[in-house]
Amino acid sequence: MAFMTKTNAQLVNHENGDGYLCSGSWSITELGSLASRLAKEPMPSETQVRISGKRIDHFDSAGAVALNNFLTKLKQQSKEIQLIDFSERQLALLKLVESKKDVLDYKTPPPPKHNPLYILGEQAVEKLNQTKGFVTLLGDLSQNFIRTLGNWRRFRLPSIVSNINTAGIQALPIVGLLSFLIGIVLAYQMGLQLQTYGANIFIAYLSGMAIFREFAPLITAIIVAGRTSSAFTAQIGSMKVNEEIDAVQTMGLSPTELLVMPKVIAMLIVFPLLIFWADFFSILGAMFMSKSMLGVDYFDFLSRLKESVGLRQLMLGLYKAPAFALITALVGCYQGFMVQANADSVGKLTTRSVVQALFLIIIADAIFSIVYSWMDL
Repeated sequence: MAFMTKTNAQLVNHENGDGYLCSGSWSITELGSLASRLAKEPMPSETQVRISGKRIDHFDSAGAVALNNFLTKLKQQSKEIQLIDFSERQLALLKLVESKKDVLDYKTPPPPKHNPLYILGEQAVEKLNQTKGFVTLLGDLSQNFIRTLGNWRRFRLPSIVSNINTAGIQALPIVGLLSFLIGIVLAYQMGLQLQTYGANIFIAYLSGMAIFREFAPLITAIIVAGRTSSAFTAQIGSMKVNEEIDAVQTMGLSPTELLVMPKVIAMLIVFPLLIFWADFFSILGAMFMSKSMLGVDYFDFLSRLKESVGLRQLMLGLYKAPAFALITALVGCYQGFMVQANADSVGKLTTRSVVQALFLIIIADAIFSIVYSWMDL
């Protein structure tokens, strides 16, 4: 069985130089770079130009557009064109392309350019609208929480447990590993300085203060914001794209109570536990590095940690957990509700939720540091 092979579209000069011969398959798959070559084709010197379609194997709309563009170029040079050996179908297709010339030549206008002050004002208005929406979501959540207190079944325990599993239990390995490495790095960097002054034993105090008050809560919040806040946005955003949020509202249910409240409660439960988990592994890493680098025994390290740091500093880090949990959950859910029904909205707002959550977490951590300083804690 023989297979027909298609040849590339070509436009060659007649031997007598008074026109062109079209050959090959003038289709979208065989045009190749012919369209760009036709735009650079030098104009013939003759006033009358004949174009023959005798050797055209296949002719579709893409080929008609390419040939029509070349004919337009000839007409602009005041050439008289004669089409010969074209079938009725090919001529009808060329006529159709010519009638749609305005549509085919349409070019998307460039986006409007604005001065920096306009862009600054536009961004400020957008941030104010986001703040308004965030506060509205927080108020709606508080109202639904108070209303739910009278009916414990509305707390949706299975959903809370599911979110505890995904946001908390599944995050234990990565939180533990990174916290252990952070503890090693802190002890190593501090140990280099303490060795200079022969104050190796103070490694327990310095690393313990840094881990309990700052690094363990902050590292935990960053990890959870990166994996959980984005997951909340993607989940709610996908539901909105599929019009499931509209279906929930049509059934007379509150999306805030159904979707946001279980996530917030789960985060409030699991965040202090994750911070404590990070404290444990960070101290473990600091102990390991102190033993191998500074020669501080494990028992001596823990004794100094208990005497100089104590439970108070551990609790100061755990006090940050509710604020970080609310920020992570609410930012992720809010950005999920902002998703629009287009291709890149989910990805764009998922990225934005992580960035905004990290930004607000760092702001909240700075506020805690200022308050602790004022209270001499």
